[in-house]
Amino acid sequence: MEEELRCYVCKGFYREPVLLPCGHALCRLCAVNLQTHVPEADNASASASDYQEADKASVSSETDSGVVCGSRPNSYAGTPAAPIYPSTAFSLSCPICNKQIYMDDNGAEGLPPFRVMRTIVERFGGVNIAPPAEEACQMCEGEKRAAVVRCEQCSVRYCANCRDAWHPIRGPLAQHELRALGTTCGDHGATPVLYCNTCLIPICQRCLAEKHSQHETQPLSNAARAHKTDLSQSLTQLSEEAKAVTEYIQLVKGSGDKVNESCEELERQIDQACAEITRAVERRRDELVRAARNTRSQAATNMRTLTAHAAQKLREATALLHFSIEALKETDHAAFLQVGNILAARAQDTASGLRESLETPPSPPALTLDIEPVLRTVKTMNFIECIPPGAPEMAVEACAARGCSCTLAWRPPVAPHAVRGYILELDDGLGGLFREVYCGRETVCTIDGLHYASLYSARVKAFNGAGEGPYSEVIGLQTSPVAWFSWDARCASGEGVSVCAEGLSARAAGWQPRVVLADQPLARGVHYWRLRIDHYDGDADPAFGIARADVAKEKMLGSDALGWAMYIDGSRSWFVHGGAHGGRAPGGIAPGSTVGILLDLTRGTLRFTVDDQPQGDIAFTGLRGAFYPAVSLNRGVAVTLQPGLPPPPDLLISTLAIE
Repeated sequence: MEEELRCYVCKGFYREPVLLPCGHALCRLCAVNLQTHVPEADNASASASDYQEADKASVSSETDSGVVCGSRPNSYAGTPAAPIYPSTAFSLSCPICNKQIYMDDNGAEGLPPFRVMRTIVERFGGVNIAPPAEEACQMCEGEKRAAVVRCEQCSVRYCANCRDAWHPIRGPLAQHELRALGTTCGDHGATPVLYCNTCLIPICQRCLAEKHSQHETQPLSNAARAHKTDLSQSLTQLSEEAKAVTEYIQLVKGSGDKVNESCEELERQIDQACAEITRAVERRRDELVRAARNTRSQAATNMRTLTAHAAQKLREATALLHFSIEALKETDHAAFLQVGNILAARAQDTASGLRESLETPPSPPALTLDIEPVLRTVKTMNFIECIPPGAPEMAVEACAARGCSCTLAWRPPVAPHAVRGYILELDDGLGGLFREVYCGRETVCTIDGLHYASLYSARVKAFNGAGEGPYSEVIGLQTSPVAWFSWDARCASGEGVSVCAEGLSARAAGWQPRVVLADQPLARGVHYWRLRIDHYDGDADPAFGIARADVAKEKMLGSDALGWAMYIDGSRSWFVHGGAHGGRAPGGIAPGSTVGILLDLTRGTLRFTVDDQPQGDIAFTGLRGAFYPAVSLNRGVAVTLQPGLPPPPDLLISTLAIE
């Protein structure tokens, strides 16, 4: 509580505390030092605008609520219907809330004394504060005490001791009126008995008759009790919040102890890890030293072997040399000629092969110790999480499926687990195995290229250096039941065909057929779309159907094995695939006609309609994989695509009947 008892400006216990309209307190001397003089030129603007921003002056009985109003309430600005002072002489900015306060000629000296604050400071702060002169006992000698009564006949203020000593209630002074001091009406000097709910100030009976007759009032004691009740409720709530903060502080302190224990354990782990690394380095050093010594021993052995071999060759050559020298000394010519040629040949052979028989002397091993990988590893040593993260939470409200795409969002696991990234998994839309579709730090992911009319299941898990955490709850996302697509603008990049900006209309310009594909494939479900014939002059050869992505683009659709189509003119049609024609059916097209394509990938069939009526039987069967809606056009044909249509029921029924 000591913080409430110290002045915000001088930091000492309050001395002669005064109450500001904003509800904060200051020492009277501090308030006087903070006030500034307002020039005359600024008085008009200040009184016209700023008084509306000032706080209302809330006052009540000193006996009941403890907040008092001074004897000069006009000394600070309230919020009446009109300014209560003609001009502003001084202003003061509250150092706590920075609210600007405007005062009359009395300035800060006219601010009401904060008697409750003074009493509490004396009670708990151990500081005896001399009361202001107008509130001091006039009979005390030496240190003045606060007066508690005033004799209306003697016009003297008495403290409790002096009243008993100098103005007893018996005797000749018994008829004198002793008025209790405290809150008084600033206009009439009488004790307030009522509280004006409109002006929020205590008033006397004369105030009620003169100024507040039309205002809502209540007895001062009732108002004080109501304010005390409100304050008690607020204090109860504040007490609960303070209790919660106290528990939080204890929790933080407990967390600090756990952090200290964890850090101490971490230091022990670091010491143990570094000691283990040192032992591993020493073991490796011993192994490398032994290897170097073995290399030296092997080299010494090899050198001894080479030396012995060379010495043997040298002894043989020297023996032959000495023998041949002795042979040269033979005087018997016939005897010398008997061995002369032999010795010459041996000498030549020995001389020519003597050096060739010697091996190259060994060189010192060109080895050095590579420590760079070890140094890099040591430099990259770091901490990793020892606990895998918890399960993320799917943000269901942010997850959505649109067309053949879906957006998934999730929330991080509950702290304090650290997260390095997330792994998002998706099944195949048929309840099959999950597969990874995303790995990264983001918590939102959009997946394109899904199948239409499919229910996908998704889940996500978090990971860190300690491993992977548990999966989140599984969420299901339903893609669009019908396919929405348009013509691929890249098919119009060459000559011969053009596609409108919306991607739905296509027109041919040359006689050579050109194939136009849709911008996305179909691989699952039942799909039906139509092509409206906007222009047809009877000489063109349009074909409608499906194709693989790498179908030949400069031939009629169905001319190769990658296209399945129906060729149609004004009176008949054929089914075309791989260059082969079949299934001729009567009925043709004209401007305004519609050609429908029913692709049932569940059964693997393809059918055609003209003006929503079946055109022949099932055209193709055994279709598996991904197919692009396609059309081939040449000069004189313009079509408009109508995707995402429900199949005609009669067509589905007839297909089942044919099967």
